[in-house]
Amino acid sequence: MVHHRYTTDRPVYSQTDFDKEFDRKRRTFPLGQKLRKALRCSGERLKGVLLRRLPILSWLPKYNVKQNLLCDVISGVSAGTIQVPQGMAFALLANLPPVNGLYSSFFPLIPYFFMGTAHQMVPGTFAVLSIMVGMVCLQLAPESDFTHFNITLNETVVDEGKMNEVRLSISATLACLTAIIQIGMGVMQFGFVAIYLSESFVRGFMTAAGLQILISVLKYIFGIKVPPFSGPLAVVYTLVDIILDIPKTNVASLIFALVTCVVLIVVKELGARFRHKIPFPVPVEIIVVVVATAISGPLDLPEKYHMDIVGDIPLGFPVPILPTVSQWDGMMSTAFSLAIVGYVINLAMGRTLAAKHGYDIDPNQEMLALGCSNLLGSFFKIHVICCALSVTLAVDNSGGSSQFASLCVMLVVMVTMLALGTYLRPLPKSVLGALIAVNLKNTLLQISDPYYLWKKSRLDCCVWVVSFLATFFLSLPYGVAVGVSFSILVVIFRTQFQNGSEVAQVMETDIYKNPKVYNKVNRLEGIKIVSYCSPLYFANAEIFRRKVIKKTGLDPGKVLQARKKFLKKQKHKEKQEAKEENSLNKLDNIKRRMSSLVAKKAHTISQLNLQSDSDINTIITSTSFENPYCDVGGSSDSKATDSECPSPVTIEMQPMPFHTLILDLGGVCFIDLMGVKVLTKMSSSYKKLGINLFLANIQAQVYEDLEKGGGFEEGCFSNSDLFISVHDAALFSLNRFARSDLTEQVNGELIDLSCDIDEDGNDLEQEMF
Repeated sequence: MVHHRYTTDRPVYSQTDFDKEFDRKRRTFPLGQKLRKALRCSGERLKGVLLRRLPILSWLPKYNVKQNLLCDVISGVSAGTIQVPQGMAFALLANLPPVNGLYSSFFPLIPYFFMGTAHQMVPGTFAVLSIMVGMVCLQLAPESDFTHFNITLNETVVDEGKMNEVRLSISATLACLTAIIQIGMGVMQFGFVAIYLSESFVRGFMTAAGLQILISVLKYIFGIKVPPFSGPLAVVYTLVDIILDIPKTNVASLIFALVTCVVLIVVKELGARFRHKIPFPVPVEIIVVVVATAISGPLDLPEKYHMDIVGDIPLGFPVPILPTVSQWDGMMSTAFSLAIVGYVINLAMGRTLAAKHGYDIDPNQEMLALGCSNLLGSFFKIHVICCALSVTLAVDNSGGSSQFASLCVMLVVMVTMLALGTYLRPLPKSVLGALIAVNLKNTLLQISDPYYLWKKSRLDCCVWVVSFLATFFLSLPYGVAVGVSFSILVVIFRTQFQNGSEVAQVMETDIYKNPKVYNKVNRLEGIKIVSYCSPLYFANAEIFRRKVIKKTGLDPGKVLQARKKFLKKQKHKEKQEAKEENSLNKLDNIKRRMSSLVAKKAHTISQLNLQSDSDINTIITSTSFENPYCDVGGSSDSKATDSECPSPVTIEMQPMPFHTLILDLGGVCFIDLMGVKVLTKMSSSYKKLGINLFLANIQAQVYEDLEKGGGFEEGCFSNSDLFISVHDAALFSLNRFARSDLTEQVNGELIDLSCDIDEDGNDLEQEMF
């Protein structure tokens, strides 16, 4: 292997020298300048705003009619035949009448045609959103509210007409609130929130939602009646009731569902295998719906075998309604979850299409387009929509290239609403349930994700599992909250507990690597180099300080604290010696007085002398002190006499294990005020011990954060303490602190430490922070 070599001949650069030589620019953006830029008005800016908010003005003038129109029409019509039965099926998941699926597949497409940035995207119903809407409908309009006893039939019946009307109003109100949230987030440029939803979270959430959907449609497949549940563990209760009621299965409904599943699976698998030979996807869904309706209706099977059917579908456009604002209080959490989840699904599919076809999408514009689609549809009894995945994929696979394909989808749905809906009355609901179940195949296959994630990233695997379990057992809105919260905790955990490492010089190079990883490295004498790869902020600032202490083997706080304790004991000893001297003077006076009375009171003098000896022994004691990195010398006699004076005590510093600490901050992308405070306090503490703290390889943003946070104002850091690279800092340190000079400087002087001690009595935490 050939090793190419390079040689660099340049001076050692501190931050100050580098800035001067290469003319550092000050990037300042005054507030007034920002406001003028934001509020300026011009024809060019107005044109840009229009093109950004109405993307149709950009792509429509460039549309090639001869080349693309025919493909768009064919792909749109074929996808529309999928949209109709799928929309009706997903309306059942939302506990709404099937016609709601047609409304939801028509009206939202109008705003998106003008505002959408993903050319092949087709908005429509989505199973996960449908089941979330269904939970709200069950909660605010339970079936028990519309149940009454019919005397004529001598049984309890449900007023389905009134119940569907109320639930349609609830669905429209929820769609309006969700739309307002999405539009607000789009206007405030909050489209970036989607990046906080990791792929592991999305896949875990979608898998759990797919299982919930499958369990929800089992009652249609088996043709049994199951009471609705909502809230935590609702899916468990539903599954238990389905299992208990399996003996009551409607055989005719089950046969229709099984035949539908077999036909759909076979045709879809064959279509996937031979998709390159088929010009457009086979609309098997609409074929199955037409055939099932043709068999069920003329043979009068629903009446004979008591099967649940779609029923009457009102023809024409619905009458516009206004949302019931008073119901928003009970919908807020679900609406926010719907807004985020719907946007994430839309954005994920949009990015996939954009990458495939070579164009860009605007995340904030997508949020606005989706919000406006939901807002218009909310006045026409839709439920919350996003990207219709299977319909969008059908358009893309058929060669669709623009929103004209979605316009053709909309026309197919409109024809069904105006004329063909009445013919779908005898369609068994079990067929729609089977259609939903088959479309969940890819989602349910994701249940094997943990097996592969565990091998690649255990934290991502934990995110998937937590999101899945929370969504499955606690319901979808709670699943979103728990999954997102856990994902954020994982991000904090990853940044908070990053393990810094001591690095050393790779022999004869300017490269510094971890000596635990590479053998041919050389530790520079008297220099410790610590590399840290994580943001430095409030959550890990203290952890960062402890890691530096662990890697260097020296805790400056403890050394300074030991000095403080020693000086306090020394002051106390001096006070005792002063008291002792006063006591000795008093004893001498007493002795002189007693000597004049020795003939009169000899026994008293003897007693006084005994007491004096006892007092002296009590007062004059020897005290020893232990202090790391210090030598204590002076008088330690156990007795003192009037002819002796206490010797002065001096403290001599032992050599520090290193004279320079270099922090490699190349992996630190930002630093907050707490991080700045920790760095400045560390610098101050190390300087008190004669150790220099240098910062190397600082990013421009981190430098600005350090400057704004007061890192240079407090005098702890100067630009001469910052270096362009670790090698610059190491060379500067070696040249400045030669070993002989260091020995002479540290061991040749007696250092008075009283100036290094904080006399206000701060504890260790206050000293370091």
